[in-house]
Amino acid sequence: MSTKKYSIRKVAVLGSGVMGRQIAAHCVNAGLDVVLLDLKSDDPNRPNKTVEESLQKASKMKPAPFGKPDFAQRIEVGNFEDDFDKLKEADWICEVIVEKMDIKKDMMSRIEKIRKPETIVSSNTSGLPISEISEECSDDFKAHFLGTHFFNPPRYMKLLEVIPTATTSEDVTEFMHRFCEKTLGKGVVICKDTPNFIANRIGIFSIANIMPYFFDGDFRAEEIDLLTGTLTGYSKAATFRTADMAGLDVTNHVAKNLYPSIPDDEMRETFNLPEEFEKMVEDGMIGNKAGKGFYSKQDGEYLVINPETFEYESQQQLEDPILDEAKKIKDTAERLKFLVFSEDKIGDFLWNVHRDLLLYAANRIPEITDSPLSIDRAMQWGFNWEMGPFERWDALGLNNMVERLEKEGAEIPELISEMLDAGISSFYEDGKVYDPQSKSMVDIPPEAKKEVKVHHLRKQKSPVMENNSVSLHDMGDGVALFEFHTPNSTLGSELVQSLYNSLDTVKDQFGALVISHDADNFAFGANLKEALVAKQNNDWDSVVEAVENFQKTAVALRYAPFPVVVAPFGKTLGGGVEFCLYSDKVVAHHELYMGLVEVGVGLIPAGGGTTELLRRAMEKLEGDADPLPFIREVFKTIGMAKVSESAHRARELGYMRDSDTIVMNRDLLIKRAKEEALNLVHAGYQSPAETPIKVLGKTALAAMKLMLHVMHEGKYITDYDKVVAERVAYVLAGRDLSEAQEVPESYLLKLEREAILECLQDDRTLARMEHMLKKGKPLRN
Repeated sequence: MSTKKYSIRKVAVLGSGVMGRQIAAHCVNAGLDVVLLDLKSDDPNRPNKTVEESLQKASKMKPAPFGKPDFAQRIEVGNFEDDFDKLKEADWICEVIVEKMDIKKDMMSRIEKIRKPETIVSSNTSGLPISEISEECSDDFKAHFLGTHFFNPPRYMKLLEVIPTATTSEDVTEFMHRFCEKTLGKGVVICKDTPNFIANRIGIFSIANIMPYFFDGDFRAEEIDLLTGTLTGYSKAATFRTADMAGLDVTNHVAKNLYPSIPDDEMRETFNLPEEFEKMVEDGMIGNKAGKGFYSKQDGEYLVINPETFEYESQQQLEDPILDEAKKIKDTAERLKFLVFSEDKIGDFLWNVHRDLLLYAANRIPEITDSPLSIDRAMQWGFNWEMGPFERWDALGLNNMVERLEKEGAEIPELISEMLDAGISSFYEDGKVYDPQSKSMVDIPPEAKKEVKVHHLRKQKSPVMENNSVSLHDMGDGVALFEFHTPNSTLGSELVQSLYNSLDTVKDQFGALVISHDADNFAFGANLKEALVAKQNNDWDSVVEAVENFQKTAVALRYAPFPVVVAPFGKTLGGGVEFCLYSDKVVAHHELYMGLVEVGVGLIPAGGGTTELLRRAMEKLEGDADPLPFIREVFKTIGMAKVSESAHRARELGYMRDSDTIVMNRDLLIKRAKEEALNLVHAGYQSPAETPIKVLGKTALAAMKLMLHVMHEGKYITDYDKVVAERVAYVLAGRDLSEAQEVPESYLLKLEREAILECLQDDRTLARMEHMLKKGKPLRN
């Protein structure tokens, strides 16, 4: 059986509860046709009331499940009684109904009678045995049935656990792996059909195992979160903030379900959670959704619970010389090793929790999976850990761990003994991972090699050019990659000048350029601190030079004699947007929060951003259409510092073109950008000619000033908001020209530079910049 026979275009989601409606939303985000069914309403006038109201709730959810609000209208709604025939057209039927085995079995029976051949059916369950759900169905149905366990919220959580049964066709499993990875953008981990699969089994164990150290008074909650956060390679949310985010009731539910279903688990009693935790749940202290859990935000301050009184109190700072030393160590693995083997209270705590975690993970192979890589990826993608359990084994050293474990009388897992007996002392090495089945190091599976990451390029060969801010890499096939590595990906003078200089290198040595990197966010805009220090030091010439160089560099991307493809992701602000605007193609991750936000710090977009948004607005004009409404929209976009909630929304705002590409899987972003760059090369790329831009002069300026007057009178904007926005309006109007006319691009770019330099000479702008640097939020002056 070949996977080529499978294709998914239409998805039927059964069940419109919290997970069902969000899975449906994510499928729509991915461009699929979706039908969402649920129970028929008792209201004779609204038989689909259940689904309709569920989608209304989805439209109000934060974070938003839809890439654009109007995506909800793309979902076809129905009910299980009147519209079950719609399943005949579905390529994939995803069941997300109540977690009761008899009801799920009955639903499978109904689906079997109506599904077309080759339709794949899955159940989204976190606790019920997948094989039991379909056990009464035909062999063909079983061959096309498996589990798909999405993590909540489905749009934002990368992990998707795919759980084939003993009767699931290998071709179906392989196809769903590839489809969910590429089309839905998920990090797919194949799991065995065991209780709570991989991530929740390991993740809830970790949380449960740490709880006694809090309730017994060894450490405060915020102290444990410091020690089990980014400091030691966990997530930013650490232990108790993660529990609050997930919901303490959910943690309690998973633990209670696990306990009876794992009678042979050597650490089973860990899932019998402390009485104090049970009391928190009973008293409604269930986390963020209730406003109180281990933490509670009150009067703008995050307070922490006292386990003795169950009252909330201010957090305390854990101070210890060992922490000061640890924070000097940049490499997470080295820092972890230093702390775990330190001889003090902190070291004892970290040793104990790591001993238990690492032994537990090793003992779960081959019970829950045959692959250490799968467990590590499940924890990285499902719980946002920086390092998975087996990466921690490597960081601490298998021999070091075994030596200490044997001294403590611990039983060494069979997996570890086999490795050491074979002379293998690490799970990962040189692109290989330990395979317990062959008892040897094997190449990391192809599914995990589809991605292109900058750190992979660095391992393959040294950068073509590198300094403190950037690197230029050879991606092969004549394509170069320009990488930012400044803190927070701020666009300082060294980075900007390096990008400009690199264009000559690319021209001489390559055929195309991709701009992207591996960090969490693409760009936070210009380096405000540089500009502020220069202004405060009365070094006005360097301020002028920085403004000119930034604009010159952004514009040079467009007119370079080779294609430039920018691959943004995450927060892409200010100058980062302008690099995208002047590229030949944008290949964006779906999760793109893009915006020209300069007005918030008292500036205007002057790296060509104002000019380019105006150009794009004018290009939308057809026939004798009035250009003024289009200019107003650009003015609102810049003046209100609008930021997209997704790549789809970035298109609406004009930051992306219809021809730009949206990629669902972040790991495939740079690979796709390279492909698009090569497509442009193979098509015989020619850089565009400079074309004039139409401006309306006084007509547009008067209209925009009227808008500002109304907003100012209504107290929607401050006095200085009005001043800065007027400078934006002046550029968009092309000055106060007496009549509409076409002007060169250079004319508008000069207006941009003059306007931003006016801003930088205004003390109110400097106050905004200082406030942003100190407080991390805009000053409304």
